[in-house]
Amino acid sequence: MLEDKNYINGTAARKLVYDVYEENAVLNAKKKQRNNNKVKRKIVLCLLLVFAMGSLAMYRYSRITEMNYEIDKQLKAYNELKNENIRIKVEIENSIDIQKIKEFAEKELGMHKPDKHQITYVRVPQTDLTIVSEAAKEEEMKNAGIFSVIINKVNLLANLLY
Repeated sequence: MLEDKNYINGTAARKLVYDVYEENAVLNAKKKQRNNNKVKRKIVLCLLLVFAMGSLAMYRYSRITEMNYEIDKQLKAYNELKNENIRIKVEIENSIDIQKIKEFAEKELGMHKPDKHQITYVRVPQTDLTIVSEAAKEEEMKNAGIFSVIINKVNLLANLLY
């Protein structure tokens, strides 16, 4: 059903087009004042919103700057501690004197150099041997080619002979 704005809904009577505000100057002025007040409220609310957003952005940047200052302060303290540790390590290394250690060991702890009959020599092999499990060897054989398997066997034999 089409609505015609000239008729009252559900009847055949036409709407009266009568605006009280057009004829009465006081009412017309009040209507304009209300409309102006609405516009002013909208403008003030928009300005408040823009001010709030700007304040929020300024607060955020101030917090970021404050955090950066704190980070810089902590980094300076860290570097100072690191430099102090390095200085202390160097001081410790410089303070170690073999003669003082030898004197302390002989006098305070009662230590002395061993006699010739107290010295026992131990033969240490020149190469370290690592024992590989059979499962690892089999896995290596599967992954390797024929030539690399032969080279590995020759290396194992050579290691056993030395």
